[in-house]
Amino acid sequence: MYRIPSMAKLMILTGPLRKQTFELNPKDGPKIIGRSEQKAHFILPDPSVSREHAELSFCDGQWILRDLNSSNGTYLNEQRLGRPVPLHDQDQIRCGSTVLLYETNEPSSPSQDSRLADDQRIELVFDPSETMVAVAFGSLQSKQTAARRQRLLEAAQTAMNLSHGIKNILQTLRTGIDVMDQSFRQDNFEQARKGWGLLRRNLGILEKLVLDMLKFTRDEKPHFQMCQVNRLIETVVEMVHPQAEQRSIALAVQLDENLGQVPLDPERMQDVVTNLLLNAIEAAPPQNGQVTITTEQDADSRQLLIRVQDNGPGIENTQMLFRPFYSTKGRMGTGLGLAIAKKIVSDHSGTIDVQTLLGEGTIFTVRLPLSQPSTVSPKPDS
Repeated sequence: MYRIPSMAKLMILTGPLRKQTFELNPKDGPKIIGRSEQKAHFILPDPSVSREHAELSFCDGQWILRDLNSSNGTYLNEQRLGRPVPLHDQDQIRCGSTVLLYETNEPSSPSQDSRLADDQRIELVFDPSETMVAVAFGSLQSKQTAARRQRLLEAAQTAMNLSHGIKNILQTLRTGIDVMDQSFRQDNFEQARKGWGLLRRNLGILEKLVLDMLKFTRDEKPHFQMCQVNRLIETVVEMVHPQAEQRSIALAVQLDENLGQVPLDPERMQDVVTNLLLNAIEAAPPQNGQVTITTEQDADSRQLLIRVQDNGPGIENTQMLFRPFYSTKGRMGTGLGLAIAKKIVSDHSGTIDVQTLLGEGTIFTVRLPLSQPSTVSPKPDS
């Protein structure tokens, strides 16, 4: 005589539907996990998931998981399925880049406990700022394995986001090529000019994506030298002025003239200031937008403060801002700008934070130490 679990469900741990749950009722029959809206009962909008990826069926008091010859395989606790396997409370199911947690209120059975050695048992701990953290007890090797699994999940999610971005760019490039081909066949140079504009814009986006990826992945220490921060900011303001002028955005500069030279990497810090200013210009409303950049020396904390403020609509989800490949600009953004800025600031032993008020604007504040280790070059800016 078996006992039917009174409650069982799947909860999505990664992906766009994170925290969504699917109820499992033994009376409803087998359930298919997949991407097909016609055939799947639990639909996962993940391109790495097959249309019919895996099946859950209830037999002898347990839910059984089996792979449906999916392209990328079905994984149970990071082990690829080769045959149907019964599920137990807190099991992790991975389909493509999406991870689901199987939960039931049934107590652990001896067979479940015996699946893991005493020094390899794991417990799932959830953090709102993270996708999932698996903490292992009693074994250093198990802890390292859990951390590695977490990194793999994050890498898979990042790869999926990146592939979406590149796919969109390539589709637009293909459209531009088709327009050019048709224009040349018809000797329509006006249409060819439009096609060339489409190609040029998207080649620029692709170039920026590649350069941003190189900046984000390079792991070199800053080349510190004494720098006149105010002069650096004036240079960047002059560079971005055409973008502000194009959108009729007013650029205000308020510099602390008592600020002396500060040790930093001028080239990399220029990237930070450029990124923050361009983001502010794009966020500010056209015609009546206002962007202000200020510098300040905090004598008490021995820090340099650089603030960039805009009067845009504000930001709803500030927790995601500095995550790689997260963008609020749709197809026009690479999602790496702020991640790069944070990395550069961290390499300078500094911090970057954001304050925002919906409907009123946003302030980014960079804090940098006024002194660095003695490796700083004494060479001043010219």
